[in-house]
Amino acid sequence: MSVIELDRVETAPVREVQAPKLSFFRTLRFRLMLSVALVHAVLMGAFVWSAVNQQSAAIRAELRNRAHSLITLMAVASTNALLAEDLGSLAEVTARVKRQPDVINGAILDVRGDVLASTDAQQVGHYLRIPPRGSAVGGLHRLELEEQVRVAGQRVGTVLLGMSTRHLQSELAATRDEGLLFILLALVVGSVAAWGVSLLITRNLYTLMTAVRRIGRGNLGVRVDLQPNDEVGLLGGAFNAMAESLQRISEQAQSEHQRRTDAERLACVGELSASIAHEIRNPLSAVINSVKLLDRPDLPASDRAQSIAILNTESLRLQRILNDFLDFARIRESRLVTGDLSALIEEVAALIRQHPHAGTVKVDIQCDVRPCLVRHDPDQLRQVIWNLMLNGVQAMPEGGQLQVRVRCRARTARVSVTDTGCGIPVQLLDKIVRPFVTGRKQGTGLGLSIAQRILMQHGTTLSILSHVNVGTEMSFDLEVA
Repeated sequence: MSVIELDRVETAPVREVQAPKLSFFRTLRFRLMLSVALVHAVLMGAFVWSAVNQQSAAIRAELRNRAHSLITLMAVASTNALLAEDLGSLAEVTARVKRQPDVINGAILDVRGDVLASTDAQQVGHYLRIPPRGSAVGGLHRLELEEQVRVAGQRVGTVLLGMSTRHLQSELAATRDEGLLFILLALVVGSVAAWGVSLLITRNLYTLMTAVRRIGRGNLGVRVDLQPNDEVGLLGGAFNAMAESLQRISEQAQSEHQRRTDAERLACVGELSASIAHEIRNPLSAVINSVKLLDRPDLPASDRAQSIAILNTESLRLQRILNDFLDFARIRESRLVTGDLSALIEEVAALIRQHPHAGTVKVDIQCDVRPCLVRHDPDQLRQVIWNLMLNGVQAMPEGGQLQVRVRCRARTARVSVTDTGCGIPVQLLDKIVRPFVTGRKQGTGLGLSIAQRILMQHGTTLSILSHVNVGTEMSFDLEVA
């Protein structure tokens, strides 16, 4: 890791994680309201159902008792009249019965079933079939009773009585309506009560959630002030303890990170210094030796010319090493924009085809989708592709095929540069992207290091697959716009 990479790691911003927004119907507040309201509604519904059943049974019992009493009085009052066949007295009995509340029909029959007296004058003198009990007449439910009139064990007649249940139905309907109103009132009261309870509970939860978000943004000094008088208060205390522990661990981690960073920086500086010294030692020795030779007055003209040529060659080599190192050290931060990756590769390929070493190399460009829009820094990515393609060309001095392929997927685009050159030795594969590591005698070993650092700033890395005397494939991924 270089000095510049370490600085970028130290100043990397904390990425804020956005909390998902919950629908109101999925919140704890809504669930509390619904639970309390449903409990109120169920309890009130059970109470109303029980009350309606009890009232219905009481009213039916009262109606049946009153009907039995009334028909018994009819039978007693009509006994003597039946024996004497006194139709006037029987008619007077039915007239009194008709004036009673809820009476639909009352009739007195002789032993043959002929009507002697009735609340309905049209039935008198006619045979009357006794209707089934509890039958419905004209859509109106009624209670049918029959009582035999006996004298000395002999039946002398029959008394029929029909009682209307209209009053019973109306009272039950009124009770049901009142019960529904009570249920609705219970829902309203339960919802209001649940709203108040949910506010007391979720208010502290929202305080905790806000504090957690602030910790997620990197503020480890946040604390919550909750009274430990319930479970949420105890949770707040545990949160504060966790935050203090996180802050302490973070301070220790920062201190340890700073210590390791300083150590790595020193090691990196030492490694770079050793690499630079190793790279410039040979050309510098050649320059020193050539200068010593030129200082000899008896040096032949041919040797003098050869020494001057060596000075020019090695000076240019030193200049190239220093320029590559400066390029490596001065890589700026990437400024990502949306652009066409396929067009950029075509542009670099046109330049590669004009390179002196690319005379016998066939450059083939394949792109699945055109245009392939990705997020990248055009200048930096152009340098990466140039370095990869130039490495491939230089690996094929006798000619070959250089293939650049772009595969666009749903979220990423993969760029692969494949050559048919000499390949990379196995012992260099793991460290080929390090500074000043190269498999070519004339290489500085900084091209792939520069490419790797630029790709790291784009959020990706260089993948290398190589086989000696077969070829090398170098690939990386970019985010699709």
